[in-house]
Amino acid sequence: MGNNLLTMNVMPPGVFKAEISDVFPAESVVDSLSSGVIFSDVNGILTFMNRSAEIFLQVFKETVIGKRIDMLPLRTPIYKVMSEECVDCPLEMNICGRVLEVRAFRLFSWDKRLLGLITELFDVTKERLEKRRREEFVAKMTHDLKSPLMVLQGYLQAIQMGMCGGIDSGLKSAFKDMERSSKNLYSMIEDLLDVHRLEMGLVQIKRQKCDIRQLLEASCAERRMEAADQKITVSLRVARGLPAMDLDPKQLGRVFSNIIGNAVKFTPREGKVTVRAWVNEDCLHVSVKDTGIGIHEEDIPRVFDKYYRTELAAGFKGSGLGLALSKEIVEAHGGSIDVDSVLGKGSEFTVVVPLRDECE
Repeated sequence: MGNNLLTMNVMPPGVFKAEISDVFPAESVVDSLSSGVIFSDVNGILTFMNRSAEIFLQVFKETVIGKRIDMLPLRTPIYKVMSEECVDCPLEMNICGRVLEVRAFRLFSWDKRLLGLITELFDVTKERLEKRRREEFVAKMTHDLKSPLMVLQGYLQAIQMGMCGGIDSGLKSAFKDMERSSKNLYSMIEDLLDVHRLEMGLVQIKRQKCDIRQLLEASCAERRMEAADQKITVSLRVARGLPAMDLDPKQLGRVFSNIIGNAVKFTPREGKVTVRAWVNEDCLHVSVKDTGIGIHEEDIPRVFDKYYRTELAAGFKGSGLGLALSKEIVEAHGGSIDVDSVLGKGSEFTVVVPLRDECE
């Protein structure tokens, strides 16, 4: 091997272009990398391996350099890695007590001649361990919070049903407020758990045929009682002839309920909330427009951040998780959610979701 340096240009995914004669990158440079690097030529013969790859795979390069991949001993870590096809997408493998992320890239010469395959190994053991610890912590925390809350809700329902004896009429409204508050707290705990699940990729979008009108009517109905107390009008306008759509009704229902709920919450008495739905260019568009307090222009880019609340929202109840969760759900559908707002005049949130899963 020589000491020519490798120069790379941007190419389509999974492809590298290089100016190289018959050599691999300077060994002293590549050998110092914390990631493992292995090079095999067009005949499948291993011609280079750096020190990190030796450590990760517990092999001496002198024992494998010059050998074809299909001639490596079966069941050995290096054979398990090199026999996998991971050019199109990275793979994770448990190797010798480590979690390795394995990626491969085709190496081309300046005249587009295939030279071989570079395989990279990244030790992600610590990251995966931290991920698992976070998952366990969130699961335990939410369980510990929900358990006493469910007991409290059970007793509240029993008392209101008269199972513990009669209650004074003056206390009935108090018990209803207590029940409403416990449900809100339970919903906040679920939001916290679901944001974590979505970020960790633990929630899968399950598309099925659903009637968008029914979905939006249900979301509006959930908020109309609250709106009626403030004399706020909630109206729904759905374009005619909308077909049944392949969407996740449970997850999107939460998004619409959340946005409509926010619109009602931040709209003064006798205001209006208008929900519209239509289809354009194979995408479902849902708009929720209110005549509420609006959002400062400088706050708009951050309204979808977790736990972020503007100064105007200081007097309103909320965890700052609802919009972050909505954004995660919509993006998991391959869609987007945006907001336009004028301070003191109201806001309009618009959800756009593709009617078809682009991965199918």
